[in-house]
Amino acid sequence: MEKTFTFENLPEQRIYANILFYLNLIGLFILLAGFTLYLTGVIAPIVPLEELPRLWSLSLNEYMEKSNMPTGWQWVSNIGYGDIAPMLGIAVLASVTFMCYFVLLFQFIKRGVKTFALIVSIELLLILLSASNLIQVTH
Repeated sequence: MEKTFTFENLPEQRIYANILFYLNLIGLFILLAGFTLYLTGVIAPIVPLEELPRLWSLSLNEYMEKSNMPTGWQWVSNIGYGDIAPMLGIAVLASVTFMCYFVLLFQFIKRGVKTFALIVSIELLLILLSASNLIQVTH
């Protein structure tokens, strides 16, 4: 007689998958909405679309100097500009893993799984540390 096995996901796996699915949808929507507002000119950009071809041939340093584009976390204070608005969608997409782990941390604590809670805590700390730009690698 042939044995059959059934596989059930843990509750944490379902929670992770749901958060992943919905945050990715939200992030993609924000990204596309911001890009559409930028292309249609509803939101004025820092660098007008007509100037972009002239700036594309410049080096990064020259481009940053002539375009006055924000660097690092400065984009947050310029979110009202059309060429910066899509960055909010990118930020949401980039934060999906953090949000999933953050929710899982409390699920593991609630369930009493200390080892997984410790692993997720370390992951969260490393994500925050890398996002903070406190560790810089230079060439």
